[in-house]
Amino acid sequence: MQATQRYLLTIHELFTITDGCTCGAEAVVAILDGGVEVDCVKFSGKCQSKGGYSRSYHGKSGLQAALVSGPGRIDFGLAQAAAI
Repeated sequence: MQATQRYLLTIHELFTITDGCTCGAEAVVAILDGGVEVDCVKFSGKCQSKGGYSRSYHGKSGLQAALVSGPGRIDFGLAQAAAI
């Protein structure tokens, strides 16, 4: 049995500007294992907050993520354990 890791996937600046109006957008993020796509995560909506919008992702150790399409930028890393 392979142990799983908990990652935190955060997208920043998920929006477009059309005719001077800020609008929602869609972005697609590929989850990669050794450069091979093993999953796909879609974000849809508008996020302009400084901290971005985060989702937990569970998977094997050593995964990476890449923004495939859409605006914004992503952060992907191991989630910190909560202090008890």
